[in-house]
Amino acid sequence: MPFAGGLVEREKSFDVYDKYSGRVIDSVTLMEPGDVETAVATALRGLKDLNALTGFERQHILLRTADSVLARKQRLVDILIAETGMTSAQADFEVTRSSNILRLYAAEALYLQGEAPTLDADARGKGRHGYSFRVPAGVVAAISAFNNPLVLLSHKLGPSIAVGDAVVFKPASLTPLASLEVCMLFLEAGLPPNSLNVLSGSGETLGPVLAGNPDVRVITFTGGREVGEQIARAAGVKRLLMELGSNCPNIVCSDAHLDFAVHNLVDAAYSYQGQNCLHAQRILVQEDVYDEFKERFIDTAARLRMGDPKSASTDIGPMISESAAKRVEAWVNEAHEKGSKLLLGGKRSGTFYEPTLLENAPPGSLISSREIYGPVAVLIRFSDIVEAVDIANSTDYGLQAAIFTNKIDEALYSLRNLQFGTVMINESTDFRVDMMPFGGFKGSGIGREGVRHSIEAMSEIRMAVYNQSSSR
Repeated sequence: MPFAGGLVEREKSFDVYDKYSGRVIDSVTLMEPGDVETAVATALRGLKDLNALTGFERQHILLRTADSVLARKQRLVDILIAETGMTSAQADFEVTRSSNILRLYAAEALYLQGEAPTLDADARGKGRHGYSFRVPAGVVAAISAFNNPLVLLSHKLGPSIAVGDAVVFKPASLTPLASLEVCMLFLEAGLPPNSLNVLSGSGETLGPVLAGNPDVRVITFTGGREVGEQIARAAGVKRLLMELGSNCPNIVCSDAHLDFAVHNLVDAAYSYQGQNCLHAQRILVQEDVYDEFKERFIDTAARLRMGDPKSASTDIGPMISESAAKRVEAWVNEAHEKGSKLLLGGKRSGTFYEPTLLENAPPGSLISSREIYGPVAVLIRFSDIVEAVDIANSTDYGLQAAIFTNKIDEALYSLRNLQFGTVMINESTDFRVDMMPFGGFKGSGIGREGVRHSIEAMSEIRMAVYNQSSSR
């Protein structure tokens, strides 16, 4: 596995499992806290090598890596299906999308723009000229989640390399294999070896040590809120870019195109087994069309096929682990015990959990207030748009929200009042294109990803001022 541009071996390792069959597919070196200091020190040396490259050279490293990702597409797809439980279609999209993300950041490597403020707008600025420009922030700690390994890697390594930051990358221990393959592709593409270091192992063990290292200047983290808070406490004075999940509300008004809304929301509720921060967890439906929507949604969702993710006919694969499936089962049972009605699904078999739909989940239940990260959605009835927005906002998350309506007044009311980083109109919350500013309000995180926004987060502004009068 890559570490300081080469391979490192330790006595201890951990196994990575096929999420469908349960068999061991590979073993990966288990790194320990002492390796963190080595990785950061190596990254500091690599920072000088990377900064010696021109923007043109960094761009072409990213482009060559993007090409290599596509050239090895089938191998990466096979790895993703095994280690994540993604369906074949989802894994294929993951690889293509990650390559495209690297191309977007490659373009940005040539346009690290600053500005030229008019300094003599202040009397003290007479005879002075200045401009600002972007410089690398330094060493970036990139800590990733299990659900979209290559997309997350591309959104973390892409901007870092574009601006000239060295990286210490920590992949999720449940799904490290495809990420490790792509890290090797960066090195094959000409990335200075010491500028990319990989730490494999326990996030609980390595994450706080990495976050607290004083030579790390930026932390980009995707994962759960509790871990994010631990990292923030350990970080100290550093730049944080954190996406910490959500409990996304999707509002369906009585004038919405119901077939369109049902199709979008079934996909948003159950794709990737619901293991997605944009998952449609809460579906709010106006009372005039509630019963009709419910019937159509159940009919559509009941046709989803669970099974081997390698099969082209499979819609729902296994969850990331049996413990994750058991947690989902416990949350659904808790909601049911508190009065929620089970409309669809609700059964677990090993790592599989059926597409599940509930209604009347009480506000105090886990499934109403927290992120379930599983194939479960909750139907909620509302009377008018004011009530819908109040319900949608009644969580400490605020990543993305959606409304299906053709009434401009209701759409505009939602845009003004929904406390979320993105508001979709006639689109589910499970939508993202990679140049969007992506991030949330409240407990959903800090900062924004999305090409230019990530570039800004992972670079610093340096101001240059020249006093012309001193030369006279």
